[in-house]
Amino acid sequence: MKLPRNSLFAIIFFAQIFFSVSVCAEEIWLKDIPLKELQSLYSKVGYDGEKGYLMLPSYRYPAIYLKNFPTDYNDLTDEKERNTLFIKILTPLALRLNQEILKERAEISAISQKFNRGEELSSADISLIEEQSVKYDVFTRLKGQERYNNLLKELLVRVDQIPPSIMITAAAIETNWGTSRIVKEGNSLYKQLVWHTDQGLKPLGETEDDSYRIKTYPDIYTSMQEFALKINSTPTFKSLRNFRRERRERTSNMSGLILAPYVYGSSNLKNYAGIFDYTLAYYELITIDKSQIDDTMVGKAALKKYARYVTKM
Repeated sequence: MKLPRNSLFAIIFFAQIFFSVSVCAEEIWLKDIPLKELQSLYSKVGYDGEKGYLMLPSYRYPAIYLKNFPTDYNDLTDEKERNTLFIKILTPLALRLNQEILKERAEISAISQKFNRGEELSSADISLIEEQSVKYDVFTRLKGQERYNNLLKELLVRVDQIPPSIMITAAAIETNWGTSRIVKEGNSLYKQLVWHTDQGLKPLGETEDDSYRIKTYPDIYTSMQEFALKINSTPTFKSLRNFRRERRERTSNMSGLILAPYVYGSSNLKNYAGIFDYTLAYYELITIDKSQIDDTMVGKAALKKYARYVTKM
């Protein structure tokens, strides 16, 4: 039987969707998904957990990543429900980001071990060292072997995980749990500023100073990436990195509870330390620090209804 042309196109279209899901079912990126649709998807894949967001006892989270908050997120007026959803949205992103950072660290560590054994570094090794040194703002005037020894040691201090609880708590405070205009209009989670430019969001009712803007991002993950890079590279967080290095030598546990005091000075908000501690403890966010992404929780069945919101990373 010959199928109508429109039916044939439809079959090909959905086959492409399902094929891509079956091949790459480990993660799903969504854009402009409405609130009810997102909640429905979370329920479909079993993303519920204690308090609505702590995935115990499995400590596993689905690989569902949002480019932006639901289009009607601010319609959610129930504070408890809204805060729960905020945590659910950011947790997979924070866990994914740590995977990304730890992959970089593993590559640097492998080169460092090779260097310490006295083996000659390849051109690819050297390129990676130089690229990561630029990214993490590591600089030295030394040359040759001394140069790579210096760069590798400092990179292993800087390129390391940041507890998801830290990233989620900071974002909650800076954006009032995702309701701030900087999220809706600029995908900004941490209110990063840019100076002497017209690019970005103009501050409203904050100051008469017109010399800065609030940086905007193509998606909330990019905002989180930049915040993590800020922690791992700028002088503001040097004490955090040094403490983390000492901690790393004794244990692999990088709980947000022990690193939180090194974040307090990064904000000008009143009583930032108190709010930070309260948020971290009340929502038990350090539980997330022990968690992982489970790429088996989402499959092609989850996309049948939500395919129109699926996008590329």
